[in-house]
Amino acid sequence: MRRSNRLPERIRWLGTAVAATLIGAGCGGDTLGPDGEGVLGEWVRSFGVQRTYELRLPASYTESQPAPLLLAFHGSPDSGAGFEARSGLTPAADQAGFITVYPDGIDGTWDVNDVLLVVNLIRQLSDNLSVDRDRIYVTGFSAGGTITHLIACALPDLLAAVAVVGATLESNISDSCQPLQSIPLLLVHGTEDTAFPWEGLTIGNLRRFSVEETLARWTALNRCVGDPAVDTLPDLVDDGTRAWTELWSTCAGSSEVMFYGIEGGGHTWPSGPGPFPPGRISREISSEEIVAFLGSFDRGR
Repeated sequence: MRRSNRLPERIRWLGTAVAATLIGAGCGGDTLGPDGEGVLGEWVRSFGVQRTYELRLPASYTESQPAPLLLAFHGSPDSGAGFEARSGLTPAADQAGFITVYPDGIDGTWDVNDVLLVVNLIRQLSDNLSVDRDRIYVTGFSAGGTITHLIACALPDLLAAVAVVGATLESNISDSCQPLQSIPLLLVHGTEDTAFPWEGLTIGNLRRFSVEETLARWTALNRCVGDPAVDTLPDLVDDGTRAWTELWSTCAGSSEVMFYGIEGGGHTWPSGPGPFPPGRISREISSEEIVAFLGSFDRGR
């Protein structure tokens, strides 16, 4: 996947004014004050608002060796610190040598303006740390998974891959999703998820896609061909869940779409310490599988 250091030229559904902000002064400048305090203060200014985040450097980090960067978005309501504790993602990311960042939503949640937050975070962290710009990833759970879908639609030329846990596509995102290039995507979802039901859900004018519809949409966006390779994973833990995978590996731009289905799994992060809303936490897979998928892609190939 090709490398590009410039900001995305189009965020199609955000409108002309917001797109201009993304490209121009919205990323900092005299009218907004400083971009942030960087590695110690852990805040960045975005849309004129001071946005905070948790930063974790891997034990292997050195300034002489650029490290991959993972942005991890929490569910709603939650915080970056809360999501880190509930998911148990940091040890897996540290072992893989990832710099991990847990942004905080506004009032515990996310909106369309947080696409700009990603751009600002990448810029600030790259200015202050040794970041491998070819290996920048995004993951998210629940509402954080919804914003990850949106970010994947908007910023595929900045990211190497994304992973979504416990969140299907929503109609307002899917209707306007026209990514400029393909992007590898992992979806993890439990059959007993009540927040994003397996078969989908309609809330007023908003429709949460079913798992099948979500996979069909992303395989179409990535121009994948053929049927997926399906594999039932060994039942490693007696926890009332079973896992299987579906992999579409023949897709445009060397991208892939991979799915981990969790039979009996609830609205939870796999193997996370929790607590989560009611629902079974599967121990059949863990953050290691999520990090491994992400880490297998970079934009330089």
